[in-house]
Amino acid sequence: MATQKSIADKLGLSISLVSRVLSGKAKEIGVAQETIQKVLDEAQRTNYTPNSAALSLRGVKTQTLGVITYDFEDPYFGIILGELHKIAKQRKFTLILAGSYHREEDTLDLSAFAKHNIEGLIIVGSDRNKDWYEKFTHKSIPSVQIGFTTEKIGANICIDETLSANLVAKYLQKQKTTNTTLFFNHSLSHETFKKEYIEAFKQHDIAILEDVICDGSINSVKSGVKRLKSLPDVIIAGDDIMATKIIRSLHEINIKVPEDVKVFGFDNIAHSRNFIPSITTLNPPIKEMIQAAFDLVSSPKASQETLRFTPELISRESA
Repeated sequence: MATQKSIADKLGLSISLVSRVLSGKAKEIGVAQETIQKVLDEAQRTNYTPNSAALSLRGVKTQTLGVITYDFEDPYFGIILGELHKIAKQRKFTLILAGSYHREEDTLDLSAFAKHNIEGLIIVGSDRNKDWYEKFTHKSIPSVQIGFTTEKIGANICIDETLSANLVAKYLQKQKTTNTTLFFNHSLSHETFKKEYIEAFKQHDIAILEDVICDGSINSVKSGVKRLKSLPDVIIAGDDIMATKIIRSLHEINIKVPEDVKVFGFDNIAHSRNFIPSITTLNPPIKEMIQAAFDLVSSPKASQETLRFTPELISRESA
């Protein structure tokens, strides 16, 4: 890894002179333009990156953001984290990643943030409370949450739940759908969307035969499928992973999708395109959401703004 010392040794210059050049203060002491260019060229050739801790001590902005994800293994969060990395690279931000597995609070590890002076916080996922946030209350740093929350601490970016439900309802109405069955879990995001689905289907005269609650595991989904009192026109799943588990469970009892029943997902994870049958789903505008998140979290003033984004309905084989 290149350092100011290695650059100085390579060019036969003093470390203090190299430091002046890299901090943009060389002209103040009359350093020749030729020397300045040599230092800059060597720094670029060796991919020199300033030490964020040193910059922070000097009061210089390091463009270092903390990212908390509530589930490292959630494929939808994986899409978000990938886009965060792309845009961070474009905007020359450094991301420090922390989080948990399967939303288990006892696995939420934020120790990485103690080693870095983060200047903003991006939260990936929905929640009802943020007990962990006490560690950040004294820092007064900008934050943005990508997901739903009942305990807002900063800016919020989420999918427009009302427009999403109406997109699905209108699509099903065009297909002359008369009834549905819902498969959701107790997470805040599922509960938020389910509420809107119920209202949208009511407005579009689509009956809800059953409201199945499962924890998302394959055994829970299988049990829910086997307990269905009657087969609906369409099953609405809270997310694409649940949709794939529903289709598998239906297949095991010789019910075909979409011939016997249609299945609708949400999130448009990569797996939904490749599954057999491919999943009809809603596709969130992730790139636009992440760009907005960076704009909010890098703003000079902390924002309490809420931005809602409209997804695109992707029609595939399952519905």
